[in-house]
Amino acid sequence: MVRHLPKWSWFGGGILAFSAGMINVIALLGFSHEAATHVTGLFSQLAIHLYEIDLSACGPYFYAIFSFFLGSFFCGLIIRDPNFKGGRRYGYALAVESLILFLSAYGFIHQQIWGAYLASVAAGLQNAMVSHFSGAIVRTTHLTGILTDLGVLTGNIVMRRERVDIQRLALFFMIMVSFFSGCLVGALGYHHWQAHFMFAPAILIGVLSVGYTQLKTDK
Repeated sequence: MVRHLPKWSWFGGGILAFSAGMINVIALLGFSHEAATHVTGLFSQLAIHLYEIDLSACGPYFYAIFSFFLGSFFCGLIIRDPNFKGGRRYGYALAVESLILFLSAYGFIHQQIWGAYLASVAAGLQNAMVSHFSGAIVRTTHLTGILTDLGVLTGNIVMRRERVDIQRLALFFMIMVSFFSGCLVGALGYHHWQAHFMFAPAILIGVLSVGYTQLKTDK
């Protein structure tokens, strides 16, 4: 499946993973201190507070989880066709994500909790969009699946049960490096500009949306 992905999608996937790293770090360093993309961790925190019968603390985690789901739901509304693998709708989805991140940045700057929820909406939208386009091979907002696939693939190669798929290894490695680089840039940007740096991924994804739409228009 990796071989069938167009070359420009590697660049786009790297940019999206980079932006997701920035979003997650800014959300963690912001006033809410909640990851925007780490749904597994959010479920764990929700379970802990439920066990402690601390219902007031459950709300933020529940809403963050629902926000991620809502972003994926929006992706389904925009893309619509489960067999659709190209065209301008992905550009529209990127534009919506960019707009959501601009609103999220405003919320973070003014320390409004809905800003954190909007960051999760954007992450859910992006993850669903990339998963849909790649046939569930690639995720850009978290690395658990990528690292798992990379470990399995490497183990198979060591045991000589699978031919070396250089393209697949390169794709997974590129996504990991891009996400980690985004985390570093996000930490650096937050140190200098605090929550205002959330505008950076919003602008980056907005530019990517324009570029993708122009690419499809030219074709």
